Order: sequence, then structure tokens, then C-alpha cells
Amino acid sequence: MAESGFNAPTDTPLLRGLRWLIYGRRADVRVRHSYPLLGILVLAVISAVALPLLNTLVIYPAYTEIMVGTFENTASRLAAHTIPPSIRNTALTPAVLDTPRFLADVYRLESSFGLIKVAVLSPEGCVLYSTNPGEIGGQTVDSAFERVAQGHPQADLGTLRSLPARRTAPIIDVVDAYVPLMQKGVFLGAFRIVFDVTGPKNKLERFNTYATAVTFIISFCLLCIVLILLRMEASREYARQQADALRLDVEHITRHDIKTPLLGALNGINYLENFTAVDAEQRDMLEEMRQSLNTGLDLINRSLDLYKMETGNYEYAPVVMDILPTCRRVADDLSGMAKVRGVDVTVSLDGAPLKTGDALEACMEGSLCYAVLANLVKNAIEASDMGDSVEVRIGSGEEVALAVHNRAAVPESVRDVFFQKYATAGKRTGTGLGTYSAKLMVQVMGGRIAMETSEKDGTTVTVTLPSGTGQTGRESCRS
Repeated sequence: MAESGFNAPTDTPLLRGLRWLIYGRRADVRVRHSYPLLGILVLAVISAVALPLLNTLVIYPAYTEIMVGTFENTASRLAAHTIPPSIRNTALTPAVLDTPRFLADVYRLESSFGLIKVAVLSPEGCVLYSTNPGEIGGQTVDSAFERVAQGHPQADLGTLRSLPARRTAPIIDVVDAYVPLMQKGVFLGAFRIVFDVTGPKNKLERFNTYATAVTFIISFCLLCIVLILLRMEASREYARQQADALRLDVEHITRHDIKTPLLGALNGINYLENFTAVDAEQRDMLEEMRQSLNTGLDLINRSLDLYKMETGNYEYAPVVMDILPTCRRVADDLSGMAKVRGVDVTVSLDGAPLKTGDALEACMEGSLCYAVLANLVKNAIEASDMGDSVEVRIGSGEEVALAVHNRAAVPESVRDVFFQKYATAGKRTGTGLGTYSAKLMVQVMGGRIAMETSEKDGTTVTVTLPSGTGQTGRESCRS
């Protein structure tokens, strides 16, 4: 429960800033987190960075490629429509193309589709015709023509300085497409058509900008939501830690205050025994009262030991001792509670009723064993109905087994958390610490604890402890 600051040397300004965003002004308090929320936070951060990059590096180039491919297909259809049927199977030469119909078709092609340039190339790369008269008769040295000569269409996105006659920006975006004319694998020439794609490309860039902004905003909003949820969770966890700390303080104060009347009662018993006339029956009663008060003081002191067990600072000092007197003492101490509730408590050893003179050695601390067994028997009595019985079954062997059985089943809501802290159900005054402390003490003693429950067979909690018999048991106890 101790608070630990965040101003460690390993902290960076980025980490301190993130912690301030999550915790607010209580950034000096370390709290536990919800791992699903932290996973969503990491996912939101990754999305805020990855989605815009994905849009820029993958989606936008893919759309651009689709646009270029579309204009390439358009160029192929236009070339097929422009070439007269009479010359489609003939290699392109100046004589073949020098017809009024071809020139008229090229002119309509340029004006109708707003083309930047239309050129016709011979198989050798000579410019047979071009909407730019200065290029006619020249040789094409474009590297793309080599691929086109092999029968592969080629289209590339680029920029071009616009002609003075065109009322557009000085630099325009164009798709330069080559369309090969083939006949049975023979290259007959090619069409070169240049499209003005400034408008579509600007629309595509606007779409990419809007898409990137939207993905960034969505990721940022998700990030903010997760940070708010984490901050709310951190506030609740801090409040819970404060409540736990307050409860511990109250428990320490309560333990200290309860000791005073118990010690007063013990002094009263000593006074009655030493300075008043009491008969044998009264003396036995006073002795039982003394044992009960000593047990209460021991339990109060044991609560501090539980904290040491949780933190791993408890000094365990086991000895080889007879466990049966402890079992009898638990049954006797809780007999009054059992009688009030109409519950019968029985103790058996290896299936037979416990008899005077029986003995069973175990390696343990007597006070710890008493506390464990008392917790389990008390819980069993509280869970039983009038007329039920609680059985304490002791088994001997290589290990000592203590099984506490009652007929009631554990509620389903706490079965999975039966040994966890504050797990309780059906008891208005229950703290949920009985089985938790029993588990801690059994683990300290090097034992095991388990619970089995069903509506048919009831509930059995079994504690297994190291035996004190044999050379191995004694050596493990001394170690």
C-alpha cells in the first residue's frame, strides 16, 4: 500500500507527461491498470500513426495506379478507333497515314477528348504524325518505346509545361500512354496519346488529404477516449487504495483498543483466582475463560502476522508437535457457537471417533494451525443449517490431512475466488478474510489447501501439512 513516486531517474519527460495525462494531479501515485484498456491505448497510438502512413504509402499509390491504368485502357480504345480498318494490318509509314480521313480523325480525337498530344510512330520509332508539327520526322528516343516495341502498352504519370494556347496552370499533370499496334506478333507501330489528368489527380489528392485527416481524427478521438477511461480507472484505483490504507489504520487502532479490555478481563480472572474463594468447578470455568481470552489476544496479534505473510517477512518457526490437542481445542472453543446454531461438531481420526490417548505428530506452528482450523470450522458452522453437522476429518500418513466438511454448497458467485481476499457471500458481517488468511498460513507452513463443493455432497476444505513422523519429516521441520 505504500505510495511510490514517479520521479525515478529512468523516467523521461514523455513518460511523465503520459502519466500526468492518465493520473492528473495524482501523478505521484502508482496504481494498477486494466490491461484491455492499455491494449486499446497502444492500438489507438499505433492507429494514429499507421493509418495516415498506410493511406499515404499504400492506398494513394494504389488509386494512382488505377487511374493510370484507366487512361491506358482508354488510349488503347482510342487508337483502335482512330486507325482506319484498311491499314490496321500494315506497318505504319508516311504513305499509309497520309490520308485526309486519318488527319480528320486525329483532329476530332484531340478536340473531343481534350488530349494534350497525339502522335503516330513507325516500327523504327520515327514520328510519322504529331499534333506538335515540330516533332514530325524526328526519332523517338524514349526508353518506354523499347517496351512498347515488344507489344506491351505503357503509361506513366508525369508533369508537362502547358502550351501557351491552353488556359491552364503552367505545369499540368499528364498520363503519357503508348499503345502498340501488333499483327500476329509483329510490331507495326505505335500510338502515343498524352492525357491532361490535372483535374482527376487534384481530386484524388484532395480525397487522400481528407481520408488522412479523417483517419487521424478518428484515431486521436479514440486515443483521447481511452486516456479518459484510464484516468477514470486510475482515480477509482487511487480511491480504493486510500480506502484500503484507511481500513488498515482502523484495523491497527482497533486491535490496539481491543487488547485493553481483554487484558483487563485476564487481570480480573487472576484476581478472582488469587484473592477470592472459588471451588473446583468455578476454577475450571475461569481457566476456560483465560484460554479463550488468550486465544483472542493471539488472534489479534496474528492479524499483524498476516501482513508479514503477505509481504514475505514472516519468520516461520515450525516444530514437531501433536496436532490432536489443537483440533480438540478448536472444537471446544467453537462448541458454544455450534450449540446456539443447532450444529453438531465431530472430530475423527482416520475415520474413527477421536479417543483419549490418540496422538498424531505434524511439522507446524501450533498457533498457525489453530487459526487455520478455527477459521475453517467457524465458516462451516456459519454455513450450516439447524440440525446439520460439521465434521473435522483427520488423516494420518506421509502427510497430515485436515478436512472440514459441511452439508451446504459454496455459492457459485464465490467458488472461483473462494481463497481470494474479501471474497464472501450470504453473510452480512463477513469480511472475506477467513479463507484468504487460512490459505496464507497454510502456504507459510509448507502445506496445501483445496476446496471441493457441490449441491449433492456439500463442501469440503482440505488442508495438507508435512508430517512430523519419520526422519524426512523431522529434518524438513528443523530446516
